[in-house]
Amino acid sequence: MDRAPVTAAHVPAPRPHLDVADLRLLERTTARLAAALTVRDAVDAVLDTVREALGASTCGVFLLDEDGTALVPAGGGTGPLPAGPVPRLPLSASAPSAQAARTRAPVLLRSPGELAARFDDPLNERLVAAGERSWAVLPLLTDAGLIGVLRVGLLREGSLDEVQQLLAATLAGQCASAVERARLFDAVRAAARDARSAEHRYRTLAEAGRLDVFTAAPGRGLTSDLPGWRALTGRDGDLLGTGWTADVHPADLPGLLAEATAAAREGRTAGARLRVRTPAGWRWLAVTAQPVPVDPDDPAGPVLEWVGAVEDVDERVRARRRARALQALTAALSTATTRAGVVDAALRACLDLPGTTRASLTLLEEERGPRGAVAVHRLRRDGRRDHLVRDDRTAVELLRDVEACAAAGGWYAAGAAGAASLPAWVRPTYLQALAEGDAAWAVLPLATPRRHLGGLVVGSAEDCAAGAGVLDEDERSFLLALAGQVAGALDRVELLERERSTARVLQEALKPGPLVRVPWLLAHRATATSAGVDVGGDWAELVAVGGGCVAAVLGDVMGRGARAATVMGEVRAQVRALALVDPHPSAVLRGLDACAAATGADDLVTLAYVLLSHDGTALAASAGHPPPLLRTGGTARYLDVPAGPPVGVALLDGAGACSRGGVLPLRLGPGDDLVLFSDGLVETRERSLDVGLAAALRHVAGCGADPLPELVDGLVGALTRGEPGDDDLTVLAVRRTGVL
Repeated sequence: MDRAPVTAAHVPAPRPHLDVADLRLLERTTARLAAALTVRDAVDAVLDTVREALGASTCGVFLLDEDGTALVPAGGGTGPLPAGPVPRLPLSASAPSAQAARTRAPVLLRSPGELAARFDDPLNERLVAAGERSWAVLPLLTDAGLIGVLRVGLLREGSLDEVQQLLAATLAGQCASAVERARLFDAVRAAARDARSAEHRYRTLAEAGRLDVFTAAPGRGLTSDLPGWRALTGRDGDLLGTGWTADVHPADLPGLLAEATAAAREGRTAGARLRVRTPAGWRWLAVTAQPVPVDPDDPAGPVLEWVGAVEDVDERVRARRRARALQALTAALSTATTRAGVVDAALRACLDLPGTTRASLTLLEEERGPRGAVAVHRLRRDGRRDHLVRDDRTAVELLRDVEACAAAGGWYAAGAAGAASLPAWVRPTYLQALAEGDAAWAVLPLATPRRHLGGLVVGSAEDCAAGAGVLDEDERSFLLALAGQVAGALDRVELLERERSTARVLQEALKPGPLVRVPWLLAHRATATSAGVDVGGDWAELVAVGGGCVAAVLGDVMGRGARAATVMGEVRAQVRALALVDPHPSAVLRGLDACAAATGADDLVTLAYVLLSHDGTALAASAGHPPPLLRTGGTARYLDVPAGPPVGVALLDGAGACSRGGVLPLRLGPGDDLVLFSDGLVETRERSLDVGLAAALRHVAGCGADPLPELVDGLVGALTRGEPGDDDLTVLAVRRTGVL
């Protein structure tokens, strides 16, 4: 049973603890941060809590600039702020925020005198004039390092007490994680904005210029010269009659003639687009022609002549095609979650560009050996594809090439003479491509601010070359933007792959084993992680503790994903060890509090613990967890287990010693069911805790003597409707059989 109390000489100094109101406030903040998709949303969520919990006069978040040398306001700060603008604050400045950033440690200033003695920043006088009397600045830290600071100004002297410091430090950690996640979302949204901007840009790149006005007659062909046509095509020969047709792309001429015949028959204006050969390659023109009938009163009668105009619409046509390709690439990349998916989307988007004959992605694959390896993915318009081709170059050589390509803004070559502008190892492949019908290549770097990934090659036929195959500045900018999107997507899926790999390892390591077999007890468990994650922070198990007793345990670590799963594994091991030493509920919960104090853990963990004996007697205790359900016969009720705080949140009794609430003794008769569950089952964004608890009670009461698997699975299905929820959920049900 319960252990002897610890003597006063061995009681450690009380740790600062948060009361229930603070914990609820943190829970609401965590929920808001989980839904924050922008840096501003994350900052606003934290600052709202700072104002409410700490009574701040002013508060704000300041983030490191891109150079990492100064702090800049992140928006969302509260007032009344001192009059005047808040400038960029260099990290070298003599100011509290700069010192917190430099030292990565909190700065507490308890009075205006202490502020003046330690810092000489000109902003000090403005702060005091606004009525502030104490301050606190906490660094915002992530695994990658410092990202900014959280600043709090107070109208009272003394700054923050120990409990407020604990709350502020927790909020700073939550803010740092949420800002880092929001920045990843910002990168995805920026790519989408770039795509829309590029579409608008390329729709307005070219102003259509009218080249010529012409006349033509049935049976005679063109009857007037086309000086603009001559200047564009470089033609010296005769254009009259059908001479002009020699300059038209063979694939476009039949459609133009068919359109003229149909327009004459229907008495309407003819319109068509066609490509004409120029010294720079094929170029798009728009032709419109109005038939002039012999009899003005009979528009559909014989045509006397045609009067028309020719316009250069090449840039407009290419801009629209590029915009469509960029939109398609953005859509495809937004759903790609693997490297193979990004590669396939990029290659196909390149082939959608006008006149593209081939596309090739060369990527560094660091995991394939100590020297690194190079993978080349190629796709041709004719359908030929090398899914994975090995390159003889090493990773070091590829990295050097990509860095040089990025520094040059890409390499661009046209015709045999263009081979000289390419590295020696590229030239043989390029010349072979020329022999197969290519006219030009664009070699583009795949790089992100973090690292260089590889290169992208786009091969073009003659009919897409834009100036003897030499791309102009706009086309190069377009291709570089396309390569930048591909590089960003590759970087993103690599991070996702690492997260998935970590999650898979954790999932395998933390996978719950089968429930312990107990002759006098039936048991069934159901678990589900929240939407979008593979592992979570819930667990449930039976622990055989000897003496004809077994402990039913269900715990919940606040949060989700790998972090929550890691903490869950630690606490689960602690519960097993403590239960084997002394299985009494109070002893186990006090032991968990001691473990949390020894490790300095600040993760919020709740726990339901029931010690069951073969004679039907039981002892139940709770550490901030939803109450267990007891079904007896055709009725069900929640057990009035004494409320207790979450694990590690110390309570002080009248003598100033750490204490735990009592336990609830109860008895399970043969056939009685005990149901433990985590709050993810009953509480969602759309459903309050009280409504969820009532729904669970109704379902269990109506199950009668259903087999335990049907009871548990039916309960989960009824409350989740088969959809992944916002939080992990676990249900553990046991039924006393009365058979020893």
